[in-house]
Amino acid sequence: MSNFNANLTGQVAIVTGAGGGLGSVFCEALAKAGAHVVAADYNGTAAEATASRLKEQGFPICSFKVDVTSPEETEALAAFAREAFERVDILVNTAAFMEPVLQPLLQYPMDLWRRTLDVNLTGPLNCIRAVAPIMSARTYGRIINISSGGAYSAAHAYGVSKLALQGLTSWLATELGSSGITVNAIAPGALNTAQGDKARPPQYVEMLRAVTPLKPLGEPDDLIGALLFLASDASSWTTGQTVRVDGGWIKSVL
Repeated sequence: MSNFNANLTGQVAIVTGAGGGLGSVFCEALAKAGAHVVAADYNGTAAEATASRLKEQGFPICSFKVDVTSPEETEALAAFAREAFERVDILVNTAAFMEPVLQPLLQYPMDLWRRTLDVNLTGPLNCIRAVAPIMSARTYGRIINISSGGAYSAAHAYGVSKLALQGLTSWLATELGSSGITVNAIAPGALNTAQGDKARPPQYVEMLRAVTPLKPLGEPDDLIGALLFLASDASSWTTGQTVRVDGGWIKSVL
């Protein structure tokens, strides 16, 4: 785990996708940095499992079942966090949909296309719209969207949705900056998670090995340093940025 020393004592963080491998690690990192955490996930049982594990270690955390594609449910999530902890300081949009369909986009099933954009693009927007008024009232907020190296590598519908998320990050940074809210993104490389392993063809890892200076697959822990930097006051003059944490896989300047 990263040794970046971020002090988030007393702050309140919402993490979507908290039942997955990456979201669960993010919840733990934020809790260990001192934050009160709301672990939110479409799978309420998985969210509660994350919360229970951290509660046993003495961390202040609770869970919430949410469908991020629903404006009503994301509003309820924000209201729940404010009622439980009186404020919302940090939002980490980790929830994502990745379907391993390899056929050309011209023949791609439209239901999967809509689901991909609904979860990966509209979902973060719904969550941001729900928490922004709470953050604006205190003129402080840290919003972190989780993009992907796939945004730069033509990774099908998933990559399209993540590239669009980076555009959303830049635009909302402009809109929310005067309210004291920063909006940034992290673009991980390929990660060793259950979801990633399911969606990734075996030969893909060998391709990554040939073009990545460091290890071809990262671990969720490899993102903690970037997460805590963007969640803390260390990044107070950083907004509208996408930080690539990918072992050197993507080397373009875009």
